[in-house]
Amino acid sequence: MTEQVIVSSRTIDILAVLMLMTTIVLVGTSRLRTSIWAYAIRSFLLTWVSGLIAYFSGIHHIFIATGISLALKVILIPGFLFYIVNKTKVKTDVESVINYTLSLLISCGLILIAYYSTQSIIKFENDFMGHCLPVSLAITLLGFFVMITRKKAITQILGLLAMEDGLFFAALSTSYGMPLIVELGVFFDILVSVIIMGIYVYRIKETFDSIDTDSLRELKE
Repeated sequence: MTEQVIVSSRTIDILAVLMLMTTIVLVGTSRLRTSIWAYAIRSFLLTWVSGLIAYFSGIHHIFIATGISLALKVILIPGFLFYIVNKTKVKTDVESVINYTLSLLISCGLILIAYYSTQSIIKFENDFMGHCLPVSLAITLLGFFVMITRKKAITQILGLLAMEDGLFFAALSTSYGMPLIVELGVFFDILVSVIIMGIYVYRIKETFDSIDTDSLRELKE
């Protein structure tokens, strides 16, 4: 049983690192569709982690959260974002306030900050936590970084979703998730938020023939 826990812990650590890599792809890519695929893959890895934690912890409500997460984050939200991209006929280039080389360097700094700031907590880690807490914090910070440096509204949505993934991962790895009713409320909020932001993106495209949020400055005049 102990060996099984060790193997599962290592598997979750590997999945956590892969999740972080997909978030780095979100920061470093200049293609919008690649960014959406990166989100879908990270969400799939997150549901895999959630399923493993549910299995080895014996907490059954996490299975329900895993199933909802799979349907919502891996299928529905990426599909909706691809639909918005096709509907708005947006260009594939992702515009950034900061060039991509500097963005990747800043991302490395944020990851180091995440690991350094969680060192005092990691020593109290549980069986599943190895790299999970610093990775979850790093994903949250990178998502926030994407939100403030990207010009296109869809990539800002992806940044927000990355932050949510990071927080959900932190809850899973430190306390085996939140109560089911809270998780259902969070999932519902995410779905509604993405739909509203998708409509918001479409309206920006219709009004300004672009989804660059810098265009909103014209509304001040």
